[in-house]
Amino acid sequence: MAGIVGTAGRWVVATRINDDWALLVVNVVGCGLIGWAVARAGRFHAQRHPRPGSHGAPGSPAVPSPWLTAGFCGALTSMSALALQLARLLDDGRVGTAGAWLGLTVAACTAAYVAGRAAALVQGPRP
Repeated sequence: MAGIVGTAGRWVVATRINDDWALLVVNVVGCGLIGWAVARAGRFHAQRHPRPGSHGAPGSPAVPSPWLTAGFCGALTSMSALALQLARLLDDGRVGTAGAWLGLTVAACTAAYVAGRAAALVQGPRP
């Protein structure tokens, strides 16, 4: 179900914005949500299990919701579409443009992930 919702979200964005920019938008939004989910899971895990290893193997990591991360964000984002976009640009001899898209995507997705983590860490405790 999460994959269907993520795919529908990507389709909505793609029908409203130029395809190249839509791909960037959904990848950035997905990375931000994953950053938020990872930090939120870690924060919730630390609140429920304050001692290292108190819920299984010592130092076991908190796992974010697979519904949100793998399901929704996995269907929303698309690294394969980015690879195709870059391949088309390279085939057209637009090496500089391909490099710019790649750099912009990596920088924007990294910034979104960090911002998502920061947003989760400044929120109040989870009920």
